[in-house]
Amino acid sequence: MKQKAFVAAAVTAVLCCVAGCDVQTKQQATPDVEVRDLTVREEIEIGRAEERLVKTCMEEKGHRYWELPVPGVDERKAGRYVTDDVEWARKHGYGRGFEERAEEIRRTDPTTVYQNKLRPPERAAFNRALDGDYQDRMSVELPGGTGTVDAPRGGCANEARAKLYGDSEAWFVTRKTIEGILPLYGRDLMEDARLKKPLAEWARCMKEASRPFADPGRLRRNRMVVTDGMASAKAHEFDRTLAVLDATCARKTSLAEIMRALETSYREKALQRYERERDDYRTMRLHALREAEDVLS
Repeated sequence: MKQKAFVAAAVTAVLCCVAGCDVQTKQQATPDVEVRDLTVREEIEIGRAEERLVKTCMEEKGHRYWELPVPGVDERKAGRYVTDDVEWARKHGYGRGFEERAEEIRRTDPTTVYQNKLRPPERAAFNRALDGDYQDRMSVELPGGTGTVDAPRGGCANEARAKLYGDSEAWFVTRKTIEGILPLYGRDLMEDARLKKPLAEWARCMKEASRPFADPGRLRRNRMVVTDGMASAKAHEFDRTLAVLDATCARKTSLAEIMRALETSYREKALQRYERERDDYRTMRLHALREAEDVLS
């Protein structure tokens, strides 16, 4: 069954979590048509429209379906390698509340509950209607030769994407290509010599506050160990206190700002090898935004 991903691996997090997912760049395709990246709020609107289209499609095929909630702006900031957003940290810590909410959704999602009550043949029919034929799959090789990913064709999920993006398979290939470029530069980014000074300053700032960590990655790994098994309220308080200190040091030392600039530079360089796919990605997302506005109106 189609699921929403709420938890990202630490390395993958670099892509949006170092630079932030709300960085926008623009280019002119023609004097009259602007090809640009979407804002986070626009991405959320498309996500809501996709769920609406899936629900309509499933009901037309005789199945019940409840729309999944789409992660909001604050949720999409969770998991960053480093952040200087002190107010977000004060409110959300490291995003534990979002993790707990995601787990609650997975456990109580009406569609999942309904599906689990179906007899095996009915459940199989439900899955085919939603996800398509698992024996008929589309695939794409990821950038850098890191492997291939595939997914079934057909089903309401792909019908919804076809409505939004114009072609579900073309969207699958383009999205996986553009959103999969991190391995092309992730290691170089994290080992860039220009990070040495701000990282040392951040570590010194943390040490002065009696939280000696060499880098934000080690802090986050330690935080997970320390809070494992803690009562929820206590863990939330621990997270908020540590996250505020972390973000304050990142702001004082400009660590997050420098990492955002470096990530943008590395990403832009990597994308030069995929200009056509990048243009397609932007164009298809703008098409999806226009379609989403109609779906939700």
